[in-house]
Amino acid sequence: MKIRNLKFVILFLGIGWTLNSQAQIAWPPALPNSNKNGVAVLESPDLLKVPASIQEVLNTNPEIKLEIAKHIPRVELVYHNELNNAAINGTGWSSWGDICLASDGRVYSGIGNHWKTDRGESYIYSWDPAKRVLKKVSDLNQSNGAKVNDVHFSKVHAHIIEGSDKKIYFTGTLDDGSKAGHDEMLSKWTPNIAGGKLLQYNPASGKTIVYADFPAARVTATTKYDSFRNILYAEIEGDPKGVAIGAFDMTTKKWIFQSEPGVVSHHRDMMMDKQGNIYFNGKQNKISDQMVLRGGVYYPAAKKADTTSTSMLPPDQSDRLKNIPTTQLWKYSPETRSIQATKSTSIGGIRSSTRESKAGYIYGTTMGNQLFRYAPAKDELTILGSNFLKNGEYITVCDLSRDEKYIYYLPGAHGSAGFSGTPVIQYEIASGKQKAIAFLSEPMVNAFSYAPGGTYGLKISDDGSKLYVGLNGSPPDASRPKGLGRGFGLTSFAIIHIPVEER
Repeated sequence: MKIRNLKFVILFLGIGWTLNSQAQIAWPPALPNSNKNGVAVLESPDLLKVPASIQEVLNTNPEIKLEIAKHIPRVELVYHNELNNAAINGTGWSSWGDICLASDGRVYSGIGNHWKTDRGESYIYSWDPAKRVLKKVSDLNQSNGAKVNDVHFSKVHAHIIEGSDKKIYFTGTLDDGSKAGHDEMLSKWTPNIAGGKLLQYNPASGKTIVYADFPAARVTATTKYDSFRNILYAEIEGDPKGVAIGAFDMTTKKWIFQSEPGVVSHHRDMMMDKQGNIYFNGKQNKISDQMVLRGGVYYPAAKKADTTSTSMLPPDQSDRLKNIPTTQLWKYSPETRSIQATKSTSIGGIRSSTRESKAGYIYGTTMGNQLFRYAPAKDELTILGSNFLKNGEYITVCDLSRDEKYIYYLPGAHGSAGFSGTPVIQYEIASGKQKAIAFLSEPMVNAFSYAPGGTYGLKISDDGSKLYVGLNGSPPDASRPKGLGRGFGLTSFAIIHIPVEER
């Protein structure tokens, strides 16, 4: 009996050690061919090689005009580092929010471990272009003062911004922020962490402080910053009745406007014009029972995208768009501090947008996988066509070049980018042409055993020479810890150097 008990104890301890050792695996793995700072360089003709899945689409759809760059870009890659575990929970480490290109040239990105409220971890990193170093600069939960039984935020989903004071601001959220105020979450909030926190990082001192609080049991995944008026806008999640829009005065640290819950639908983007007016997805018509939502995009139930196919492209665009609900664009005025419907609608609502150009246009992508331009002065939204190939792709972020010639974006944000070769697209506004600056997937797999996925964070440098991208990605099967799924888990930061001839 004693021997049996001893065997049981040894077996139990062994299982416990195995689980704990998996959770504490040093992460990330080494990046092949990287320098002492963990930065690897890729400059190969393969970056301009069209993947077979894309070539097949082009061959069978001659009306599609996708140009391919003629000059090879140089790509630098570095993993988000200094992580003491591999976040073995299926999704693992992941990046969900837009990055910040600060006025001093540093670039800030955020990651989280997608591990619910009890084990949530999230961090902010800074890329120093002078030292060529990516460094962890802020631990959100530590800066929040979160204790063992407090809520721990597991995502950085909202935009990281540089304030008018040159400090960096950000906030964390839950795996599903919409549940923040629901019954199952209410008991988890404490007086210490009663809701979301707006944090401030000071690049000069390296310190992070809690700058302000969100309303109790409320968080956000979507923000927009008006630097001229020093107002932060947030789509506030957590109320069971739906999402509200709020305006926070960064100077007085007061919420100067909060709408009723439920006025916002598809709370993933806001546009802002030169006058500081905010535009957001408002009411929708009824969603057809024949539609299903996958990765932020509506598909006919009978024609879901095949998740096992190596050419996972959506069904025919015209067929798919027939039953997607149209979404009313609403406007918040900082002068009247009120909201009202505009006359403009889009299929599925807006998903990403740029600043307003000198010509008076905001550009972006819709939930229906289309490119659009919006003229705030005329309240006129114009669809410019598919955002990629024939059917379009889910695009969560885009950026307008400083000379306002191009829009940059990466199709396939939520897991499907790799099936298209992880393309980097430059859209020329004057001609409407789409050009692939690079296809990252196969070259990175071959050079680094790294499968880059999509992005939620992207910025073009002021001179148009560098495209900064925060990538989700996946390690190769041989080094993937047991319990970590494919497609996510290994986040990275990339600098794509665009040849002068291509810009």
